[in-house]
Amino acid sequence: MPGGAQPTWWECWCWPDRLHNLETKAQTLNLSISIDRLNFPERIVVFVHATREAMGRLVSSSDAVAELRFGRDTAAFFMGESRPDQEGWIAGCAGLLDDKRAANAPAVCLLDTGVNRAHPLLEPLLDPDDVHAVREPWGKDDHAGHGTENAGLAIYGDLIGPIQSHQPIRLEISLESVKLLPPKPFPLTEPSSFGLITLQAVALPEIQNPGRARVFCLAIGQNDVSGPRASSWSAAIDQAASDAEVDDDSAKQRRLFVVAAGNIPDGLKVSDLEDWDSYEVEDPGQAWNAITVGGVTQKATITEINHNGWTCAVGVDQLSPYSRVSASWNRRVAPIKPELIIESGNRAVDPVDESLWSGLDSLSLLTTGHNVIGAPLTTTWATSAAAAQVAGIAARLQADEPTYWPETIRALLVHSAQWTPPMLSAFDGTLQKNERLKLARRFGYGRPSLERAHRSRSSNLAMVSQSRLQPFRRESSGARKTRMNQLHFYELPWPKAALAEIEGGLVRLRVTLSYFVEPNPSADAPLSPARYRSFGLRFDVRKKGESVAAFKRRISELADMPDDTLDTAEDDNVRLFGAKAVSAGSLHCDEWRCTAADLIDRNYLAVYPVSGWWKQSHNSAIANRTARYSLVVTLDAGDVEQDLYAEIETAIAAKLMAEVEVDTH
Repeated sequence: MPGGAQPTWWECWCWPDRLHNLETKAQTLNLSISIDRLNFPERIVVFVHATREAMGRLVSSSDAVAELRFGRDTAAFFMGESRPDQEGWIAGCAGLLDDKRAANAPAVCLLDTGVNRAHPLLEPLLDPDDVHAVREPWGKDDHAGHGTENAGLAIYGDLIGPIQSHQPIRLEISLESVKLLPPKPFPLTEPSSFGLITLQAVALPEIQNPGRARVFCLAIGQNDVSGPRASSWSAAIDQAASDAEVDDDSAKQRRLFVVAAGNIPDGLKVSDLEDWDSYEVEDPGQAWNAITVGGVTQKATITEINHNGWTCAVGVDQLSPYSRVSASWNRRVAPIKPELIIESGNRAVDPVDESLWSGLDSLSLLTTGHNVIGAPLTTTWATSAAAAQVAGIAARLQADEPTYWPETIRALLVHSAQWTPPMLSAFDGTLQKNERLKLARRFGYGRPSLERAHRSRSSNLAMVSQSRLQPFRRESSGARKTRMNQLHFYELPWPKAALAEIEGGLVRLRVTLSYFVEPNPSADAPLSPARYRSFGLRFDVRKKGESVAAFKRRISELADMPDDTLDTAEDDNVRLFGAKAVSAGSLHCDEWRCTAADLIDRNYLAVYPVSGWWKQSHNSAIANRTARYSLVVTLDAGDVEQDLYAEIETAIAAKLMAEVEVDTH
């Protein structure tokens, strides 16, 4: 048993039906849990980063742990094997593949360097007809390895866990590949053509299989272009996501894009990370409608014996030293980017000159290599790897819930995200909403979880709504003014009796609103989000002691306000970010953290429009367009021993109470 005060990784061999108890108690104790799992017939192995003392408290306060072991494998173990041994690991893993895909299952479509479908772990999932290239002379094979690496991550995540599993590996999604980058000696694509090339790439799989749901993964970017200003590339992604070129809302084919945030460059010293906020999200990561993915890491142990004395750039559950951020972007003109973070590896620090080194095996992710004969396993790192993993989670969520819109999948992923213990400590360490917003522009909304995305336990109530409204109304092309038109009110089916019983207990109300805007990337759009977006939406919750009539009147007045005066709106002191934090973007997420007693009469929620270029249009056909949105609401009582679900079991589906017309005189 390890001693001392330093935390280390432990293997917790858990009973499967009690795993949630361990996760809940670990969160209460502020302990880091790996997202990796090893599945055995009667045990699930979970990795927990803790001191011996903290591990003792975790085991004694939960009934989940059957056995404790010490340590955790890294990719260095598998990369140190000879080629035949690598093939043995892959053959064992391939033998466990359990194809449960439905007919025409959702796919991750990789817009990348191509994919080598000869790999034993990829071949069952990638049909020859689903391999494309924007230019036929480029060929469809993977000329650089990047696409094949991301294909493995999209399906399996970090292979360190699945390749050691003894349980069947359930396959629920497929792969598609479009070669977006030319191999040598073809000339490089001009940056001005990136948007057009991407739109052409999107069309190829849709022509081949128009009935398939898919998530587009774009894990490449311009490493010399960054910042919040819309580019032709990011605007093209926003246009494709919203299908802006189709006027009829019922005929639109909206699309979900997952984009890498971009990487902090090589050749830096560890001291350069002190100026982390200067490394801004790269183009096209500023796209409003895309999910932009940054990195976090739990890889903080260097196992290579030839690197004794080397240290890691960051610790467990810290922001990955590859990940770019948007902390320096003005909240009035820029969305929060990245929205999500996931494992993307760590960097090593040379003890001689404190330079940062990329790609150390033990600090990287294990995945499929494009050199099937020479190196079928390889390592990868950075935000490309992060984007591929999130795209895979999104596609699996789509497979689980085929009726969900792309906007809903995006909302559920963000809603499922949780900050790591060090990140939570940073949020809890400040009461200033502006400081919290800066933290969100580094950490996004946290690390997503497929299991949390569709879980509704007795102490965690979830509501999902997919709705349409007409934001504006113009009577005719000759009308003098376009007016605000509709807003939606929801009565939330609160379990008031159960909340009253845990009166002083802390609860968390989380709300996520997702919609796709049609972009207008004019030269002055960065100075005014209302000029870039077609419409905007906001949400708010009834305040403690506020009557329903007063709440509806307040929301109607907010919808009446010009967008640039919304900052004058009264804020809610138990709201994590607050109404003033929302200005740009097409995805908004916030939390109310308060006592159960405080939440009892906060049972009304409103979704209301704010201005956009549709409202400015003199064409009534444009001004009167219909918009759609997805709303996710959860009430979480943490580890409180109270069944919130029983009281509302017969009324869990929220009811849309009213549509209110708002005249702007």
